[in-house]
Amino acid sequence: MPKVVGSLPADRWENEVLKAFKNQLPDNWVVMPSVHWTLSKNGYVREGEADFVILVSGSGLVVVEVKGSKEFKVGENGVWSRRENNGTWVELKESPPEQAIRNMHDLTKVLNESYQWPRFPGRYSYLVIYPQGEIARLPAMFDESTIATRRHMNQLASRLRNSLEKRGGDGRGEQFVTQVVESVIDHLKNRKFRVYKADFAEDVADDSERIEQLTRQQFASLKGLFQLPSVAVVGPAGSGKTVLAIWRLKSLIDQGKRAVYICFNRALAASLRMLNPDYADFIWNVDKLFISICSETPPAAGLKEFYREILPGRVMDYADTYEKYDSIVVDEGQDLSECQIIALLELRSSEGEWAFFSDWKQDIFHAGNTAPIGAEVVFSLHHNCRNTVKINDASNLYLNSRIESMPGMPLGVAPLVQLVNNQSMRAWEIAQKWSGEGSVVILSPYRYENSSMNGQISGYGLRLSTEISDLGKAGTVFFSTIKSFKGIEARAIIVVDVGIPDEHVAFSKEDLYVATTRATTRLALITSRKDVADYYTAFG
Repeated sequence: MPKVVGSLPADRWENEVLKAFKNQLPDNWVVMPSVHWTLSKNGYVREGEADFVILVSGSGLVVVEVKGSKEFKVGENGVWSRRENNGTWVELKESPPEQAIRNMHDLTKVLNESYQWPRFPGRYSYLVIYPQGEIARLPAMFDESTIATRRHMNQLASRLRNSLEKRGGDGRGEQFVTQVVESVIDHLKNRKFRVYKADFAEDVADDSERIEQLTRQQFASLKGLFQLPSVAVVGPAGSGKTVLAIWRLKSLIDQGKRAVYICFNRALAASLRMLNPDYADFIWNVDKLFISICSETPPAAGLKEFYREILPGRVMDYADTYEKYDSIVVDEGQDLSECQIIALLELRSSEGEWAFFSDWKQDIFHAGNTAPIGAEVVFSLHHNCRNTVKINDASNLYLNSRIESMPGMPLGVAPLVQLVNNQSMRAWEIAQKWSGEGSVVILSPYRYENSSMNGQISGYGLRLSTEISDLGKAGTVFFSTIKSFKGIEARAIIVVDVGIPDEHVAFSKEDLYVATTRATTRLALITSRKDVADYYTAFG
């Protein structure tokens, strides 16, 4: 049996491949599951991950990618497609071999830089494995040695060996001696994503990059959580629940599962579809999904009761005739009514999986739900990995809460608290100053027409937009109510019409909590009332 180094994979088909490796590969080979690395080039940091790296002493290194699709094909134009469970074919933005080749070159480059090797000391190749898959069609000149399907699952050693022998002579392979193998193992074992230290606390571009890498690092360790069929993940704002939920959805879709991501906030669903265009068809706002199932027309009045109770009841009536989901991923679970959650459970197949994400501190709609319904195991996240330390500390002080920053988070800059006569003018000034650092958003407890920004179309060379598709566009500042921006984030957040929490129904502690936890690097609170400014500045 080969030597296995590293954490065990959570994915079902990666586990099947690992079992086959253990049964088939020689004792002197090394299998490394779930390998991560970081490549820095021209100031840009790119993270990489391979499902497996196989080290063959006296020959070289093989990067292995595992795909769960049951059937795939390659057109004469070279475009790859996979067959969905419903029989339709979906074209892939990046083919699995292209992904494997990119990872192969990135990984060998990282190793060469680390050990100052002028050239990788051995052969290197790649193999894409479909443990349950079959080839529907391949072009005549396609190199089949780069692919292993279900019929090759008992021949993995020979497929790996053949992939290496086709990419370099014996002399090249002989350079991959035991010392080199051990060096590769030492560099890659127990390795997550590297964190690059920002030169200055106020360098928000570096801070944002560092936050993103810490978020990825946190969730690289949570794959095993989803070996369980029914699980809830509960955590505070900024703990990365939506990141993990979308990661889970992608994993399921890539395995060929009929899966869906559901959230409450329509703007969040729209934002996620834009950020993940290849998975947009699987991302839904709960109301829109239910209406699509029932073909119902919302009434002119009584919308809350319709969406919270009547429409979910109709979905339950249709559930027996609806094609069930293999897996349902629910985000913003605290905002869904009990009827909505039960209706979603009815849409899950009898052996289907359930992942439920929630944060009861963001219960700004008071849906009446106080527990993760449908979950057998509850997992808690405890760290904020969205906001810089100073923003998170300020939020804790304002709300008398205690949410710790994830270790390693950048310090950042303290939030601005501004007492002004003209809130819109000051908001434009701050937006212009911060616009070169990334997305800028202005939030208010009130709708645009009732807010301090009413009538404001542009200022300081920037334009104001209420279209979620404009979030992050150059020269544009996005405006939203606090409630509608829940679950979304931006580099810089400017909150206007700020009040004292719970003084007015429009600005509760939950609203303040959501508002102050949207910004990754910069936050400003603007008010025209001295008592409000004094409230926030009293915290230091």
